[in-house]
Amino acid sequence: EPTQGKKLDRSKFNWYIQSVTLPVDNLGNKDDRAAEGVVFIRDTTLEGFRNRMTGDGATNWSAVFNHPATFLVLDMRNPQRDVRLLKFKAELIDKKTGKVMPGLCTAGKNNEDSEHGWAGDTGSVNETTALISLDGKKTQAFIIPLYVDYFTVLEGDYSLRVTVSGNGQEKVQEVPLTIAKKHNLGLLAVGFSFICLLAVLAFSYKLKGCIYRIGARGAITVALFAALAFGGITLPTTLIGDLLHVFLGPFSGLVTGILSGMLLYLLVVALLVLFRAPGVLTLMYFVKYMLAGLMFGHFTPLGLLSMCVNVAILEALLYLSGFYRRQELGKGYMLFICLLMGVGDALVTFVNMEQMMFFYRLYYADWYLALYMLVNGLLYSSIGAWLGAKTGSKLQQVMGE
Repeated sequence: EPTQGKKLDRSKFNWYIQSVTLPVDNLGNKDDRAAEGVVFIRDTTLEGFRNRMTGDGATNWSAVFNHPATFLVLDMRNPQRDVRLLKFKAELIDKKTGKVMPGLCTAGKNNEDSEHGWAGDTGSVNETTALISLDGKKTQAFIIPLYVDYFTVLEGDYSLRVTVSGNGQEKVQEVPLTIAKKHNLGLLAVGFSFICLLAVLAFSYKLKGCIYRIGARGAITVALFAALAFGGITLPTTLIGDLLHVFLGPFSGLVTGILSGMLLYLLVVALLVLFRAPGVLTLMYFVKYMLAGLMFGHFTPLGLLSMCVNVAILEALLYLSGFYRRQELGKGYMLFICLLMGVGDALVTFVNMEQMMFFYRLYYADWYLALYMLVNGLLYSSIGAWLGAKTGSKLQQVMGE
């Protein structure tokens, strides 16, 4: 009889949950974008605004809700090598009360009849469900998508209760989970961009005076430099950027940054040395933006915002540093201006990347953002500006000014 009891005990625990790991990607690899147990979800409050700014039109909510917020790895142990179909269920649990909280859902069918795919007819409320199949191996890992109801989920610290059941057995494991929305800096960046847009619009009437001041030769030179910037920077960056991304991944921007940082600021500073007047930089950026828009169809509100951020920050720094009022441009002062341009471009890089994260729902790790600000922003732009100062002085001698 004791032997029979042991056999019953063994059959009762013939499979169990070893561990639950999240967040991971769809291949089960650890997600470097967040700490252990932290899931960043999109903020849908401004979803319609975000889509219109990126040129996507109305929000496709069924696509939003049928896209997993993250994935988790369910590591199962099966010492008896059982072959069985089991039901998986994940719920958000309030740490204080132990109650099931709203926030999780299960992706349902998505067709012309149901239209809204997250509603479905699964009968599951406030939980993500799935079916898993034990295949007779002693250990087995399942990568399971976790779906979030963006309209009801709240930020905070929870316990994620994972329940696996089948054949009258039920195994439960809880792991800490933090729901977070990464939106504060993104919103600040967008707000700052709109301030830059308003500032550019407010001072746009002065561009006419700038054109009169630099004359026909200056206007032609600005157009020439803008065309050089488009043909030598925008065109090759757009064409080879995707190819480099295949080989270098997220670090491809450090290569294309040599063009978009170093060469661009060489042209900008050389032009400013030749024609030192407020608005020259704005004119060059505007012509370059128009050329890129006509060639590639990049006329998006976000592109306009990014251009205005560039123009507003750099024009403000040049004006505040006294660049336009100074009589002589000595080497020491030009070195200061070049470093200032590098700092300005680092700030532009930060604002534009935060905007991209907000509008395109991307995520850049802090170290990656800092690397781009340091290399693409400060280093490349400062070197380019210094080369531009030397090039500008040589061109000035040729032009006889």
